[in-house]
Amino acid sequence: MPDFDYQWKNLPSRFIEYNEDRVSEFLKFTGLGRDALKGKVCLDAGCGNGRYTYAMQKLGAAKVDSFDISPEAVAKCQQINPSARVVDIASLEPDPSFDFVLCWGVLNHVAEPRSAFARISSQVKHGGMLHIMVYHRDTQGPYEEGRKRWPYLSMEEKLRLCEQMSKEKGGDVHGWFDAFNPTFNWSFHEKEPKRWFKEEGFEKVRLVTKHNINMNGRKV
Repeated sequence: MPDFDYQWKNLPSRFIEYNEDRVSEFLKFTGLGRDALKGKVCLDAGCGNGRYTYAMQKLGAAKVDSFDISPEAVAKCQQINPSARVVDIASLEPDPSFDFVLCWGVLNHVAEPRSAFARISSQVKHGGMLHIMVYHRDTQGPYEEGRKRWPYLSMEEKLRLCEQMSKEKGGDVHGWFDAFNPTFNWSFHEKEPKRWFKEEGFEKVRLVTKHNINMNGRKV
């Protein structure tokens, strides 16, 4: 957790700034229309700094709840959503009160992804939508060597590695730190999360993008 807090406190990135780019990204990876969230009650589960909380607000959501396990990330999110709070997904109790739940890039970093998916699913009301993003197993090659080395590096060495990768592969230090730092980096083929959706009572399950698995479904 200290390294994760370090990332959100000390590593700014143009890719997480609150602007129209975040709205465009959100619409692209969810496949939703601009009016889909108007008047809806939404949850950003694992919000980071709230970049997609911001997008949902701009798209007309009536309310957006936001939480993350990192206090530093939540402190950033509170700039745009004062009610954002520190919560561990593993502690969620069923609360099917949300029209739309986003869990983007979170389930691949928890100890038990399937159990966490069930807890997130329990927040979606009947007729509501859940959208997740998890890593695709076939796209993780560029990260594997860095993840092996990461636990043995000093912070200075970690930052140098991220700088090197951003120069060679693109992106920025924040993004590479985010890719290397988590304890867990699970990846999947699309049939696995699709099965989770079905098991938790979702229909109209749709794969929106495959490079990173962006998938959503409607709660029956």
